[in-house]
Amino acid sequence: MRRISRQLYAQMIVGILVGALIGHIWPAFGVSLAPLGIAFVKAMRMMVPPILFCTIVDGIVAQGGARQTGSTVARALIVFLAITILALMSGLLIATLLRPGAGLDVPTMVPTIDIGRELGARHINGPGDFLLRMVPDTFFSAFTAGDVLPVLFIAALVGFGLLRIGPAGEPIARAIRGLTQLQFAIFAFLIRAAPVGAFGAIAFTVGTYGIAFIGSLGLLVGTLLTACVLLVTILLAALRLWAGVSPVALLRHFREELLIVLGTSSSEVVLPRIMNKLETLGAPPAIIGIVVPLGYTLNLAGTAVYLIVGTLFLAETLHLSLSPTQIVTYLLVMLATSKTAAGVTGSGFSALLLTLSLLPHVPVSAAAMLIAVDRLLSTIRALTSGLANISATLLIARWTGATITPGRPPPPAMPE
Repeated sequence: MRRISRQLYAQMIVGILVGALIGHIWPAFGVSLAPLGIAFVKAMRMMVPPILFCTIVDGIVAQGGARQTGSTVARALIVFLAITILALMSGLLIATLLRPGAGLDVPTMVPTIDIGRELGARHINGPGDFLLRMVPDTFFSAFTAGDVLPVLFIAALVGFGLLRIGPAGEPIARAIRGLTQLQFAIFAFLIRAAPVGAFGAIAFTVGTYGIAFIGSLGLLVGTLLTACVLLVTILLAALRLWAGVSPVALLRHFREELLIVLGTSSSEVVLPRIMNKLETLGAPPAIIGIVVPLGYTLNLAGTAVYLIVGTLFLAETLHLSLSPTQIVTYLLVMLATSKTAAGVTGSGFSALLLTLSLLPHVPVSAAAMLIAVDRLLSTIRALTSGLANISATLLIARWTGATITPGRPPPPAMPE
């Protein structure tokens, strides 16, 4: 019993349950515990930019050239696109079957600009804004802006620069590997506070909205959860088929990380641990160092499911009938908007605002009704995106010929 109590996953379960209980019994006290969750997430996010930088640089150097790196990136983009399409189709299917917004009337007269300001939502307005957001003001500001895109840009420049200067860059490459080990050691210290962070975050959520009010939108939460479970099931089946990975073994391997995401509603906080555990499964560090950071930016599968489920929910609530052509248009737009809010607080919600603002059918102001349950929706999105990135990395690793260890012996490598 004492051995189990020392496990991080057991401590996370206790933190989540106690937080929910306190938020329900003493709502005011639960709300006051919000800084515990916020401080933990901030501490974890503090480590994300330097870890991404080091792992990308090391991944590029380990690949040994632009051609090898380009091949890995191309395969990653193919897998990411396939997962995004699968995510949208899963959300469309489940939302069409369950119709979570049918018969539900919720007031929606909240100014959109206030919503965006409250959540810190920031989205990309076109290719030009994407380019400007990617290029930082200075080299070091990429690590302080709280955005992922500039870090990817700077890391790519440094990685290819080290390849260009050859032997002269080897000391720098070794120093970056050593810095990566130091960052993982720091992260190991900080992660022990995860149960406390989850305790504060859950207490705040339940204390703020109450279990009864959250339950009034329970069908929406259930629809998103069902669609995400369908997507994850398909991805795990693909891993079983092509990489020989047992779904049970995979979920057990990442159980602590998934519980941390459940408690904090953020996949960022477990990014270093996921990268480390992927390596223990047999994925090459060079693949992990490129695919995982790219997936963190371009493989937001949970957000993709949320966009189509949320849009159909709002349309049904407002008694709007979307034609098949309009739904197809939304799906095409969501292929892009699901990737526009990486590294931004309230990223899924800001991506939904952008989607609704680009198309005239569903009023943007209607999204206000989703704020009350956005914490729950965000948790589901984060869990789904995390599992999608794990699956994508292992599939790409298997595509390159790597042997993945869990479950049955792997089949022959996927064809080139």
